Amino acid sequence: GWCEYQEAPFSTGAFETYYWSQDPADRTAVGTSPWQDYLDGKDPDYPIKALRSDFGQLRSKMDMMEADLSTPDSRMSDDMNRINPATIDALTRLMLGGLPTGRDGYPLHCRLRYFDPTRQRAGIPIDVCALVTSMDANSVSVELVNLNQVESRTVVVQGGAYAEHQITDISTDGQTSSVNATHFSVNLAPAAGAAIHVKMQRYSTRPTLAFPWA
Repeated sequence: GWCEYQEAPFSTGAFETYYWSQDPADRTAVGTSPWQDYLDGKDPDYPIKALRSDFGQLRSKMDMMEADLSTPDSRMSDDMNRINPATIDALTRLMLGGLPTGRDGYPLHCRLRYFDPTRQRAGIPIDVCALVTSMDANSVSVELVNLNQVESRTVVVQGGAYAEHQITDISTDGQTSSVNATHFSVNLAPAAGAAIHVKMQRYSTRPTLAFPWA
């Protein structure tokens, strides 16, 4: 590290490198990664533990906010960073299959992104849950569930944060459908769900901020 000797090899950026390359040779430099172990099928309880950890951090930071007696004219501009309650790292990994951006501000890198065509907005539709269950160089598996008991929901699933991944085909319930686009739509009946295996060509299309229906 920068300030003190550590027995573990310097590995800053190692996971990001493996995430982008998906080269097994780069995986060896990552070391311990509970999220990657989960994606490799080695830790099925990881989602529960990760969300509980984030909720614990959220509660802790809210307690710190309540206990903070400083005044606006006596604190530095970045003093509040340590108690920022926006704790979404686990959601970024579990829902998007993505790298948390943290406070560094680099662009979001993820396998999937969701849009609500009914409300014409970015983000997963209300009542819909998503969980990325596995991921490799050419595919990602996701489970989508509609929690609404009486109304159906439609979600648009995009390859990458900026449509940089071309989706070739999807498989669910033993049936495969050709896509050959950067996104596809899923119609979820009330109280229904689907496990979808998505094959893609990563970083093969020009990134865009346009919505899928634009």
